[in-house]
Amino acid sequence: MYFEINDKQVFATTGGKPFDNSKPTIVFLHGSGFDHTVWNLQSRFFAFRGYSVLALDLPGHTKSEGPPLESIEVMADWLHDIFESLDINDVSLVAHSQGCLVGLELASRYPDRLRSVSFITSGLETPVNDALLSAAREKPESAIAMMLGWGFGSAGHLHQGPIPGNSMVSGGRKIMRGNTPDALSTDLHACNNYKNGVAAAEKVNCPTQVIVAGKDRMAPKKATDKLIEHLSGPAVAVIRESGHIVPQEAPNKCRSLLKDFIFKNNPTT
Repeated sequence: MYFEINDKQVFATTGGKPFDNSKPTIVFLHGSGFDHTVWNLQSRFFAFRGYSVLALDLPGHTKSEGPPLESIEVMADWLHDIFESLDINDVSLVAHSQGCLVGLELASRYPDRLRSVSFITSGLETPVNDALLSAAREKPESAIAMMLGWGFGSAGHLHQGPIPGNSMVSGGRKIMRGNTPDALSTDLHACNNYKNGVAAAEKVNCPTQVIVAGKDRMAPKKATDKLIEHLSGPAVAVIRESGHIVPQEAPNKCRSLLKDFIFKNNPTT
């Protein structure tokens, strides 16, 4: 599905069902350097259970027109513009990694349309290694290798993903190479520069969920613990065997946790 925001084309997959803004809507937001395909299994599940679905490509990522957005705050404004333009209400936001920072900003500044927010593998801030920042700017292939090496746990590296014949690492490489040349660098600098997490988290007033990965090397436990501490009574779950990219590495457990939380807080009837 294509639509225009601020005179730029935006793409979102709708999970195999026509988008209908009269239904409760689940908006999926990917992390740095990735795109809508991270959510293929989860988006289809909810689309066939009475929800409208938007699994978005951020500007400059895969099918959405660039340039990429340069700050988390601007990304939150962009997402709110989508809600306004498509006139969607009763939104459950499901966000991964960088997307969680956007979700914090959005929920703290524009709470009216949100019924719940699910944060997957993130903290209040995402400080980025200097070597990765430099590589993303000057040696993008090296940066992609770093991201995928740290992002996936053992299942990803041993080609033991849930979809037969699919390699998570090679798939991630293809996605990152398909973005605009500066998308990964812009994303990582936006994450590194975001410092409003504590203030934003304390203003979030809708139900929240935090999904933690037990083998996460990009958002370690001390980071997710701070997010949990500053939210008001979040539902917390740990997928112990997964690395950082939970939606692909542990899609069934991720889907089950999302289902229980969203069905409760944003039901279709």
